[in-house]
Amino acid sequence: MQLFPLLALEISLGRVASFSVTLYACLVLRERSYPGSHSTVPSSPPDDKMSMFGRFQESKKQWRNCIVACFAIYALGFLFFYYSFPAFGDFARPHHHHAVSVTKHSKHVKPDNITVSGLVFYGRQSRVEIMKCYIERNLVENGGWLDEVLWVVNTEQKGDLRYLEEVLASNPKRYKKIYSDEIAGTYTYKNIWKKLERGKYYVKIDDDVVWIDDDAIPSLVTRKVQNPKDFVVSGNIINNPPLGFFHMRMGAIHPYFPEAFEPFSVTNATDYWRPSRHPSWDGPKKYKWELKNEPPTWPHHRWLRVPDDSMLDQTPAAELKYDIWGDSYRNWAIASQMHMSLFENIEKKQLDLYRFEKTWTMYEDRIRINFMCIYSDDILDTDPENWPPGRGDEDMIVLDLPKKLRRPVVIQGDALAAHYQYMDQKKLESTDILKRYQSIAKDKYCLNLDAEQVVAEADLKQRSIRGLFSTPSGYDV
Repeated sequence: MQLFPLLALEISLGRVASFSVTLYACLVLRERSYPGSHSTVPSSPPDDKMSMFGRFQESKKQWRNCIVACFAIYALGFLFFYYSFPAFGDFARPHHHHAVSVTKHSKHVKPDNITVSGLVFYGRQSRVEIMKCYIERNLVENGGWLDEVLWVVNTEQKGDLRYLEEVLASNPKRYKKIYSDEIAGTYTYKNIWKKLERGKYYVKIDDDVVWIDDDAIPSLVTRKVQNPKDFVVSGNIINNPPLGFFHMRMGAIHPYFPEAFEPFSVTNATDYWRPSRHPSWDGPKKYKWELKNEPPTWPHHRWLRVPDDSMLDQTPAAELKYDIWGDSYRNWAIASQMHMSLFENIEKKQLDLYRFEKTWTMYEDRIRINFMCIYSDDILDTDPENWPPGRGDEDMIVLDLPKKLRRPVVIQGDALAAHYQYMDQKKLESTDILKRYQSIAKDKYCLNLDAEQVVAEADLKQRSIRGLFSTPSGYDV
């Protein structure tokens, strides 16, 4: 809370300095000689009988010029402090602190008798720094549904482990750390699933889920609670084959190409994530992206919006297929375009392009388990410790067990989330997309100001606005 006294001092100093400059200029201008006026050094003592009003009448033009000059100097002083001290002009600059509210409005109502746990397979600080904003938004004290979050340690990197300790310390009431028997891989994730506690609903979240819509977790859990026969309820996930195939045909993916030249400068604004903050792609109308193309050579290159929507079939996403592996899963350029389309859809408030009302049943088709809801008893009843050694947890949870138990795996159409990257999409790291996810989290979702701070900041700004256009104490006009 030390920010606000400093901010108030900064504004006060700005006002004092601006008024001081103005008053000094007024005195100087008042003493100057103008054509047709008296000399600044009178040849004889002033007539004591002449009132101030009389002198004003005598030098009306002089005073008028003086007042105009004073106002101009004050305006210049105000502008100087406005641009020199960000807090002074903060009230007039656009901000996008959409995330400061700690109350979220959902169409779903959480039942009183259930416990919802987040289950994060933790490994990488660079991803979880982003995800943490969405976890916090979904905690029960912030209007969400998560009663607790289990952070499964799945890394030996010291830097990542240090950051996890910071996360745990930020909310020891809600956050818990659990260890697997070993660093888990494809065929040993079962060692994590056996640690679930009976009677709880778990929302499993990969550590590179970098965006979660506000209503996604309530929607997943509501579906599972109301339809207990569902074995898995998966989110509607960006960059999760085969969903990209449907997103393309639902109009949710837009034409993007990588920039052709390294830019001299790039915006550093807080809303960097917005496609509209960047130039449009400017290239030949017949250009077509080949999936074998390499990324630009400079780091953190941008993908830019193609103005002509009819060029969509020349972009990487035109190659999306209803395929679990293949290019729909591996290609970094397709993933880049899907992520950029999500940023556009958020900016234009058109996320309905992804949503569908009735759940999709996957039958015996695979869906990636990046973001899903399960009931713990359903998993524990299958004895995870004795799952077949040659089958991974995804094989078991969305293919083998649902088939054996004759229970469906469904996709909840309004539970939106974004998964950053698969192992084969390594070249995605040559883009600025992770930077954009960092930007959108800070700009729209992170709960980085508590309610008390928000009220205090708003009050300070209002008082500074009133003060700028009122007479300073001790001065008469």
